[in-house]
Amino acid sequence: MSAWHAFLWTLRAVMLDKGPMAPAVFGVIVYCFFYPLPYLPEVVAGVPVVVADYDASPMSRKIERDLDATQGVRVAGVTRNVEEAIPHLVSGEIGGIVAIPRNFYRDVMRGTPTGVAVMGNGGYIVVDGTVLETTVGVVAEAAAPALAGRLVREKAPPALILRLAHEGPALVKQPLFNTVQGYDSYVVSASMGLVVHQLLVIAICMVVGTWVEGGRWALATEGRLPPRAFVGMLAGFWLLVFAAVLFWIGFAFWLHDLPRAGNLSGAVVFGALYALAVAAVGIALGCWMGERERAFQIIIQISFAMLFLSGFAFPAESIARPLVWFSHLLPSTPGIRGFIALNQMGASWAEIRPQLTNLLLLVVLYVAVAWWASNRRAPGHFPDMTRSLA
Repeated sequence: MSAWHAFLWTLRAVMLDKGPMAPAVFGVIVYCFFYPLPYLPEVVAGVPVVVADYDASPMSRKIERDLDATQGVRVAGVTRNVEEAIPHLVSGEIGGIVAIPRNFYRDVMRGTPTGVAVMGNGGYIVVDGTVLETTVGVVAEAAAPALAGRLVREKAPPALILRLAHEGPALVKQPLFNTVQGYDSYVVSASMGLVVHQLLVIAICMVVGTWVEGGRWALATEGRLPPRAFVGMLAGFWLLVFAAVLFWIGFAFWLHDLPRAGNLSGAVVFGALYALAVAAVGIALGCWMGERERAFQIIIQISFAMLFLSGFAFPAESIARPLVWFSHLLPSTPGIRGFIALNQMGASWAEIRPQLTNLLLLVVLYVAVAWWASNRRAPGHFPDMTRSLA
């Protein structure tokens, strides 16, 4: 069988079988529309909080007004003690409690150490972080004039005031790819490579597993798989994976208005290499599994592990070194990092050299493994298949 016939037969094997067709085509499209939905509220906003105001001073009332004016927090009520607000926190009616202690205003004016307590239920890390970050900014802004006035009244040297004002460099948060600091831009942009990897590997494993289960491959002649037939098969699977990559970076990111096209040509070339590695992995795993349905049982189970090992959801520095080394054997690890750098951040090839090198080595490794495995698993032939394709 020629490479062209093997290429057409591979595509036909996917398109005419509803099993692999579901993840390879429908799964990719459905994920595009439904996977981002839970993350569309880009940032946490309007978290209801109760202020326990023990101080009842002009400064504490300013803090209450300023908190209610922020995007992240909404003041749902003011009490005189924390005990009144705790039942509302436990029941989930509010997301946090801001407790302003007695004599807060007096202590700020005197320079006595004091502080505002922020309480949450601990079950929602992002919500707790929003309440804490918002409260810190509001309290610091409310206390700043009083602190400056106290320094002036104490006749502090101007040089000291300036030195304290510029004691540290200003902190300016400038996200590199998640410019709106939202969930959709963060999760969907980064996990695209893993979504394509898992869906297409499942589809390829199902096709190859069907051939292995049947004991005969249409692509194999005289009990062996010719190199040209292997090239055609690999090209067919590669085209499916590459089409899924282009669909996501060309349409899905545009549809959901995600950061994109930083280095579009680089992302397309990188996507072609990534698709080749994924196709080879799918062939190798399909030959190893040898059963049509086993791909669902195995591939889906390891998705979360691959997500964490990629280093975007969990810092790679916090992962055990053997696991970090192992993660470089997964195409999703350099794939996720490379796509973020190229498509979202506009990186150059020099800046993604580690990911590119890693991916190229994986392409060579898995193409070789796929060739060896498919040769061992491809006995027999169907003599009429080539004529039917001609």
